[in-house]
Amino acid sequence: MRPLLGLALFASCGAMAVTGCAANAALSRTGPAATAPSTRAPASSQAPSSSASPSPSATPSPRQRAEADAAAIRASFVPPPGARRLTAAPGAGGGVLKQPVQIPGTPDLVDDTSWWQAPGQPTAVLAWEKAHLPSRFASDGSSISSQYGVPTAWSDEFSLPAVPAVLISRELVVEVVSAGKGQTAIRVDSQVTWLPAKPPGERVPAGATSVTITELPGLSRGKPPAPVTITNRDEVRRIASLADSLPVFPPGDYSCPADDGLAVNLTFRGAHGQVLAVVVADQTGCGTVSFTVGGKSLLTLWDGETFVRQVLKVAGLHWPGSQTGVMMPG
Repeated sequence: MRPLLGLALFASCGAMAVTGCAANAALSRTGPAATAPSTRAPASSQAPSSSASPSPSATPSPRQRAEADAAAIRASFVPPPGARRLTAAPGAGGGVLKQPVQIPGTPDLVDDTSWWQAPGQPTAVLAWEKAHLPSRFASDGSSISSQYGVPTAWSDEFSLPAVPAVLISRELVVEVVSAGKGQTAIRVDSQVTWLPAKPPGERVPAGATSVTITELPGLSRGKPPAPVTITNRDEVRRIASLADSLPVFPPGDYSCPADDGLAVNLTFRGAHGQVLAVVVADQTGCGTVSFTVGGKSLLTLWDGETFVRQVLKVAGLHWPGSQTGVMMPG
């Protein structure tokens, strides 16, 4: 069984977890549940986006950006001397190259694949490729598959930085196996995951005239401060704008740090006191944010810790427990 690696991002866990937890953003994208993490090294901070330029007549969707980026990444692969491209996955190595050695655990993925055959031994071919890839790619790990203790396949992974709020991960994975007679079979995967676009309706209604800010202290936090209601129209608008700008929580497999339940609840009301929207931002765990408009739960958002800090600054509040997501001693 070849490993399937999940996307290593953070998500939120239940409020009662105090020692750490795992989470999974369901495909319905309504909230997290559990699985194991994937680890990967930091990407280079110098790499430019390889996404194609948008059409003058339309802005490309996140998926279109990912498709263009994956094609550009695949084109960055440098065929070794004497290599020829194959039209399908070769049967070398027992057909191991018919499946990717790893794949991010998200449905929002483009995996652009090609196969090659080149002269030389697998490890030499892989080393040649690593030495000749464009410098914008950062080495992001390697693996060796073996059978009965004998190595049978080798792979290297390379990465480009994420494109903020659009492309979550951008990877080039090269796997090699012996094809016999001094030849090496190669599988090349350019894997790009994107952040789904937020629906236009996921916004605080324009009629909001006040917002009540309430701290949910969680475990080991002591007595929370009294709720505060903001009625200054400019401050309400600025806080609503912060909520509107939160990104969608990306689907996939996640590992969460400890979540002790610390959160802040924002209730937006209209001129007659009716509840228009409720935003609950977790500050520990993975910082997910729930968003309810007109009593309807919308897509889960994230970056709760940063959001809370910004809200408190706008409101002129100094709540020690809500200034940081780092757990305090009990």
